[in-house]
Amino acid sequence: MYANIPGLKVISVSNPYDAKGLLKAAIRDDDPVVFMESEVMYGEKGEVPEEEYVLPIGKCFIKREGKDVTIVSFNKMMKVALGAAEELAKEGIEAEVIDVATIRPLDWFTILESVKKTNRLVIVEEQWPFASVSSEIAYRIQKEGFDYLDAPIRRITSADAPMHYAPNLVAAYLPDVPRTVKLVKEVMYLKK
Repeated sequence: MYANIPGLKVISVSNPYDAKGLLKAAIRDDDPVVFMESEVMYGEKGEVPEEEYVLPIGKCFIKREGKDVTIVSFNKMMKVALGAAEELAKEGIEAEVIDVATIRPLDWFTILESVKKTNRLVIVEEQWPFASVSSEIAYRIQKEGFDYLDAPIRRITSADAPMHYAPNLVAAYLPDVPRTVKLVKEVMYLKK
């Protein structure tokens, strides 16, 4: 919802290293910045250098190189994207995984360059499907990179329903590794 506000920068981190570098950038930025984090990730551990570093706002990060399909995500769904890439690698499918990190401004150019290489795009996000970040990414990539696509852009989102609290319903509601792997395989074997 914040990404719909013109002039507002929106950051959504997926790991401790990026959190430190982007938080420092947000504090120093002259424009208003919303820094999103998931409370589910507060227990996450990761390498964070003590020395000074700042990461650029408005830049995607390639977290895993690949040549067969591009998987794009952000925040805690990066675990799903990276987990799916690991499972796919066991079957010889090399997925390039991109962490959006900054939702606005959106670095769609990095995603486009990856799609030019892989010719396929799958977007994984926790948002509802209507008017989501994946909708914007899909629009931009089909507009600027349609000729590079060998299959339709696909996305896996949360169910188009309110969130539930029963664990079995939450599991059915959220994107997960098995459904992401299944969707990637569908994209891999589709022809234009």
